[in-house]
Amino acid sequence: MRARSRRVAAGQVIFQQGAPGDGLYGVLSGRVTFTVDTADGRGLILNVLGPGEFFGEIALLDGKGRTATAVARDPGRLLFIARNEFMSFFGKRPEAMSHIIALLCARLRRSTDYIADATFLDLSRRLARQLVALANGSDTSGAAALRISHAELAAMLGVSRERVSKQLAAWSERGILDQGRGRLVVRDRRALAAEGGGCPG
Repeated sequence: MRARSRRVAAGQVIFQQGAPGDGLYGVLSGRVTFTVDTADGRGLILNVLGPGEFFGEIALLDGKGRTATAVARDPGRLLFIARNEFMSFFGKRPEAMSHIIALLCARLRRSTDYIADATFLDLSRRLARQLVALANGSDTSGAAALRISHAELAAMLGVSRERVSKQLAAWSERGILDQGRGRLVVRDRRALAAEGGGCPG
């Protein structure tokens, strides 16, 4: 199975929602944000993926349009496997499909958790859980520096930036996190996890 790598610039659109599923992507460096447009024209951030993660598997398998728009959040490098190459490979190695099934199941579980959180939890718990998930995806088990803005967090949760900023300020006063321009540092993951009603993972 042949794969190609390509470089992307920050802000570059990798594919648009509804575009044909021409292949599978992997993140070699940088981060990729996935958004959908809401009925009132706002963008909702569904996910942010980093190095070692794959995306585009749904449209790849069913041959229909992309379910979201993918945009490079940072300059980075992507791996690309064309759909015909991918399907030919699995025709010869059907046992490898179990990895894709596991990936799809993990994404489905994440989506289910997101819907449940949005339905039953208040903003502070939802925001805490989102930050814990982002911190747990960092390269360190200590303080986690997250390059994310208040506006991006608000778009992830489908709420106003002002509400997010107010809650972050409250946690900052308590020493749970520090704030900077487009950057957050989670100082106390355990306390933040407690705010979300769970363990730090």
